[in-house]
Amino acid sequence: MKQYKGKVLKAMMMLLAVGFALAGTSTLSSCSSDDEPYFTASEDDNPRILNTDLADSKIDRKTNYKLEIKVTPAHYTTVTWLLDGKQIAEGNTIDQTLPLGDHELKIVATTTKGKTTSRTLKVTVIPAADDPALGTNASELWVAPGAETTIHNCKNLGTVTKVMVGGKEVVAFEVLEEGTALKLTTPTGLENGDYDITLVDGSGVQFPCGTIKVTTEPRPSMENTLWEGHHYVSWDLGDDDPNKKFNLITKDQVAKWKEGQILRVYCSMKDDDAYHQIKLATDWWTDLTSPYEFGEGNVMKFELTQDALDKMAAEDGFICVGHGYYVDKVTIE
Repeated sequence: MKQYKGKVLKAMMMLLAVGFALAGTSTLSSCSSDDEPYFTASEDDNPRILNTDLADSKIDRKTNYKLEIKVTPAHYTTVTWLLDGKQIAEGNTIDQTLPLGDHELKIVATTTKGKTTSRTLKVTVIPAADDPALGTNASELWVAPGAETTIHNCKNLGTVTKVMVGGKEVVAFEVLEEGTALKLTTPTGLENGDYDITLVDGSGVQFPCGTIKVTTEPRPSMENTLWEGHHYVSWDLGDDDPNKKFNLITKDQVAKWKEGQILRVYCSMKDDDAYHQIKLATDWWTDLTSPYEFGEGNVMKFELTQDALDKMAAEDGFICVGHGYYVDKVTIE
């Protein structure tokens, strides 16, 4: 009997030991768990940002910037989000769109005791696919104060209701060519310099579109010479005669031309010919211009349109035809 009581007592002691062990585990778990690995009880601790995968990023204007920050001491730390020095959010997460441009995003963790730490990231926000955008032809973006210019190779201008240059509203502007060109008159009173040009849609969303040079200085020549020589042209010559047309601009050169560029053909006259006339055409002799009688300067100037570019692409390039002149130089601007 005594032996039996001893075994029972021993079993009860083992059960008590197991119970204490489980209780201890439970107590420890209440202080720190896998669900809250960064919890620190003391508000006197220095704050830490625990994310190890923070990186610079690039998003488009319509995509929300999303990020969650883990900090310690968790219950005593507030996270603020500063975009280019201005607070845009508070809390451990951010989920919102950001303005266009290159930005510095600073994430600041501050404890109730005023201790802080921070991380800084670069965020680039690019236009969405259907956002308005302007062409980049430098000659079209060089204009005097109060003067008019037309910018080609633009996109999605149908929603634009306002144009700003250097923060000043452009009074006179017009969207042309089915939303692919913008004619504007720059504000008067601007000093010589480079100014931000911004498009605004009907909802008030602003779209930075680079800079425009507003200056009273004469625009430097931006012509690139494609060919130079002295080539006579007369359509009265036989089909096999190399001087029946000017066809010395290659198809590869033509393929690089863009809408809105200026093509110039510099010529000199053959004095003993009865008349002097030039016409630009495709290599299939499809007209690109009407016949041009030479005037002062003897320069044929042609602003490239998309229709003309399409014709040249489909019909083997570009030629000059006519009678009584020499082609001396061909340039593109």
